[in-house]
Amino acid sequence: MSDSALKLSFDFPAEGDGRSQLRRSIRRLAAFSRLTHAGLDQFNARYGTDLQISSRKLTRAFLEWVRKFDAERELASRDRRDFSHFAAGLLMSSLIRNRPVEPVPSTRAPARSNQPVSPEQALIAFWPEGVFYFEFCITVLDKVLAEQSLEGIHLSPQAVELRSWQSFRENVQDDPNLAIPFLDQFLGGDPVWDFPTAARFRTALQPHFLKADRRLAGG
Repeated sequence: MSDSALKLSFDFPAEGDGRSQLRRSIRRLAAFSRLTHAGLDQFNARYGTDLQISSRKLTRAFLEWVRKFDAERELASRDRRDFSHFAAGLLMSSLIRNRPVEPVPSTRAPARSNQPVSPEQALIAFWPEGVFYFEFCITVLDKVLAEQSLEGIHLSPQAVELRSWQSFRENVQDDPNLAIPFLDQFLGGDPVWDFPTAARFRTALQPHFLKADRRLAGG
């Protein structure tokens, strides 16, 4: 399965003069809400799911994400690519914690099929909301990286393995912050499980802090 199979194809609405970058506009609630609704419409159409958004919960997830992002933002210049990954993980953890996407109540029995199920379809059947959060976050991440002329994302094999997703869902139910290292794992990165919400402990940022410590020590 190619990376593109798990990325949405957003037609982002133009902001202002049409030149506003996604990495800035998405930190505004109105733009974030438009993108999320547009993404879910495409997700439902693509996979035949019937999910809806709670505006109240979406606003809560957004405000939580922005607060945590701003608290770590000063470290962004140390490694912009890794910090963008971290910010996407923070967003996914906030979405999982606040659960703004939910199935539309239905009295219809689920359709049965004897056709082979693809890995992607198995993930949708297992946790459609979680797959949407993941697709939304990695799609935004990929576009933010492109805006900064940085290398795009690459999915690891675990990103489409049902067993990995079973572990993912079980763990984030207890601690939504673990969505950050799981996202790193799914993108072939180096997960930090002990302090996931602290950017300074990320492997890619550690060399920068070691250099700073040496300068302070006069080394």
